[in-house]
Amino acid sequence: MTRYEEIEQLHAFARVDGVLIAGLWILSFACFVGNFVNPMFAIGAFGLGAFSLVFATMRLKRFRDEVLGGVISFRKALGYSLLQYLHAALLFAAAQFVYFQFIDHGFLIEHYTAMMKTPEFLEAMKIYGLKEDDIKLVMQNMGVMRPIDNALQFFTTNVFIGAFVSIPVAFLMRREPTNRQFYKNQNRQS
Repeated sequence: MTRYEEIEQLHAFARVDGVLIAGLWILSFACFVGNFVNPMFAIGAFGLGAFSLVFATMRLKRFRDEVLGGVISFRKALGYSLLQYLHAALLFAAAQFVYFQFIDHGFLIEHYTAMMKTPEFLEAMKIYGLKEDDIKLVMQNMGVMRPIDNALQFFTTNVFIGAFVSIPVAFLMRREPTNRQFYKNQNRQS
């Protein structure tokens, strides 16, 4: 297999895995929004978000073991993981744009504002030394953001988190060929 074919194969598998991860993120975000209606959805939001990291690692391991014969370099594992998260972040940003443009209509801002007026939140603000004017300013800024601004903010955050997570995952998933694997791969290429 040529170098170009290997890169195309890596991109193709990373795209598919990125779609699956984006699906988990979209479900997690839906649970987060549902949390304002029923607090039990918070468990789903957190659980799906945390599971997406484990799922991405499992998919990288599957790619290493089933497609590459159990051998992957740190660089290739890092590239694969980064591509997974990049594709997931792109799809998730598109889904969030659709949500904020056509579905939300101020729902999140309204519920955040109501939450900030609760005695528990006001007490937490005092503990952390936050002033009510600072929180109001943040909420006003959030209220004037366009849907594309929200989507780009989440996209940037998700790409950064994905890059941060990809480094230790690639380090853990890398596997250099043993002599037996090296000869097995050589025979397969002949």
